Amino acid sequence: MKRVVTKTGCAFVFALLTHGVCAAAGQAASIDEQALALLKRSVGFISEAGSLDLEIEYEFDVVQTSGEKIEFGGVRRIKARRPDRLRIEFARRDGTAGELVFDGERVILVNRNENVYSTAKHTSDVGAVLDFVEDELGVVVPLRDFLVHDPVAVLTQGLTAAHYGGETTIAGVACDHLAFRTDAVDYQVWVSRDGQPLPQRLVITYREAEGQPQFRARFLKWDIDPALGDALFVHEPARGSEEIPFIAPQALPIGTGGAQ
Repeated sequence: MKRVVTKTGCAFVFALLTHGVCAAAGQAASIDEQALALLKRSVGFISEAGSLDLEIEYEFDVVQTSGEKIEFGGVRRIKARRPDRLRIEFARRDGTAGELVFDGERVILVNRNENVYSTAKHTSDVGAVLDFVEDELGVVVPLRDFLVHDPVAVLTQGLTAAHYGGETTIAGVACDHLAFRTDAVDYQVWVSRDGQPLPQRLVITYREAEGQPQFRARFLKWDIDPALGDALFVHEPARGSEEIPFIAPQALPIGTGGAQ
């Protein structure tokens, strides 16, 4: 009898641990309208905000030639005032620090460790500037999809599957767990159930990349529509800093590849 109870208990615990995974694995590719509606509600709410102030702790995998995955990460602080002001501060775990500033007329990339910065003229909105920084300057800005003019269109483009993963808790916050798939990536978002429908965690898996690396982020702070004055988006060069041309974007601590 004791043995039967033990086996039953183990089976029950195993079912609790694996039920969600097994259920998800057994589902055919499909679009769950509930998951899609919750995603649209969240990113739509963000896109309607005139300004944003958020802080993110992130990790990303770098796949070695041996196939081994090594994790790197850091913290990002993002202040955006639509349509044309942006400041992103970067602090990596290895101590490298820098920032990206857009004042409506110029894009400035700063490497605090080397005390150098680069500037490029650009006049547009935040979304177009992020395209410019990535396409023309070769600098990847993670989480850019949440800052563009129409994040709903960007995040739902090319969807081949959407699933609702159920209710869960992230750092004490009750969330809806949403999972999506496109031709190239899988991504999961955990969105607050109560109050403002804001993302609390994000995981992206790059299926087509060697070793299928991941980018993971936890949103430590969200402030919607804060008062962000012009002074926040003015770059004041540090004493003794030197301006250099955009010839080696990788020297600036903004990104180290698509896994971010």
